[in-house]
Amino acid sequence: MNNIEINVMKQSKFLTKVLSAAVLTGSLIFSTTAYAGPGHDHGDEAPVAVGEASPRVVMESELFEAVGILKGRMLEIYIDHAATNAPVQNAKVELELNGQQVPVELHSEGEFDAQLPEGIEEGTVAVSMTVSAGDNIDLLAGDLIVGHHDDLDSVEEVQSRLSTIVLYGIGGLLILAVFVIGYVRLKSKGDK
Repeated sequence: MNNIEINVMKQSKFLTKVLSAAVLTGSLIFSTTAYAGPGHDHGDEAPVAVGEASPRVVMESELFEAVGILKGRMLEIYIDHAATNAPVQNAKVELELNGQQVPVELHSEGEFDAQLPEGIEEGTVAVSMTVSAGDNIDLLAGDLIVGHHDDLDSVEEVQSRLSTIVLYGIGGLLILAVFVIGYVRLKSKGDK
């Protein structure tokens, strides 16, 4: 073998070592981001539903259970018997939002609709409802949170994302440093 072939073999061995070091460094750095954080560790915590949920109010008494779900400006109300969870038949409902009487329309048995009045925009709305079905009459009350929910992430989500970005940035810089050091050493050996 002549000197050129020996030099090429040395350079290819050195380049193989540099690439191996870069791959090892990258896999060690980037594998640390694949950890199970809160809500993803499948531990004892109950799964949390993700996505947008419509604002709602839940009201309960000994006789009735009611759920009001706000969809746009329409409040859909579902009323069941507390003991059986069956929809209330032939119910009459009187609804007040922030003390203002609001008309209620029967949609189907145990289901009612009410249009939010114009004066109600964002904030907490006091909901009170009188439900009467036969001889059973009860008053239900709760709070409905109406408003434009900002698309801002929680502090933990921002910190998690930021730490991931920083970690990837550091990893990228380390891999780049390994390549630069390898290139400089390869060039210096080639110049000899």
